[in-house]
Amino acid sequence: MRSPLLVLLALVALHLRAQDPDQNPYWTRYTVVEDSAVLLPLQGPYAVYYLRSGMWWSMPLHYYPIVALPEKGMRLLPLFAPDLPRFLATPAQGTELPDEKLVVVRGADTMVVELTAYYAGFRSDVDERCKHMDSARRPPVVLPFRAGRFRANGRRYADDTNDAMDPRTADLTQRFDALWAKAMKRERIIPQLNTDTCRQELTVPADLDVPVEAGGPNQTDVWVMRSAYCCTHFVSFPPWGTSAQYSITFVPYRPEERKDPVHINVRAGAVARSWVDVSDWPVGDHLVHLSGCSNGGTFTLKLR
Repeated sequence: MRSPLLVLLALVALHLRAQDPDQNPYWTRYTVVEDSAVLLPLQGPYAVYYLRSGMWWSMPLHYYPIVALPEKGMRLLPLFAPDLPRFLATPAQGTELPDEKLVVVRGADTMVVELTAYYAGFRSDVDERCKHMDSARRPPVVLPFRAGRFRANGRRYADDTNDAMDPRTADLTQRFDALWAKAMKRERIIPQLNTDTCRQELTVPADLDVPVEAGGPNQTDVWVMRSAYCCTHFVSFPPWGTSAQYSITFVPYRPEERKDPVHINVRAGAVARSWVDVSDWPVGDHLVHLSGCSNGGTFTLKLR
């Protein structure tokens, strides 16, 4: 029987995918500014990294695609039209794992912001700022650049006795919100849109053609987690020996999202033809029969 919680999560995911990522109430963007009395975008060349690790004990082992390798840094996006100061922000992201950090490097200085470190009001800060400004679009969290280890409220990480926002961070946030409100009225804010393309390689269970009683795999679930940051999602189906055919029968969570079976033929070396666009495939637990080189087996494609 399908878990009601999984069905609910699938419906929520479908709703959130229709939103601009920066409008998602569970995600946050970050803009880095100079640590000064005047509101200025961070100057000079710098790089921003979003690092996540760990696993909640209740989570199954999922394999997430790596969209941007950490050493490349994040692609920062402009917040305002060209006639306003050039503030840049990270793409909207949620805190999904136990250990998530935003790392900013400029020259010899490094700032580490512990995003999963709790402080009172963390999730409501952006919502409250929207109400105060009467803004329909969510602003980013403002982070003054300082070398060291900090929380998202500007306090040093070691200072766990005060949940209030750091005074300099609070002042710069108020100044930024004044600029944001003016830009909203003049329609000069650039929204973050779902325009990226994600790619993920399917990992088929080993010895799929071997029965369980003969040492074959007990677990034949294969997870594909589509990123809500991307509009287009490609999955690579690997060959099984010199060739393979994947026959997919769709079992969507929502019965109205019916889709005819899909047959994918893959040959070894045909890299270009192994990438399949799964952007419009329905969320569900789909049955896959894999055959190749006179062998084969079945597994469940858990598409989210």
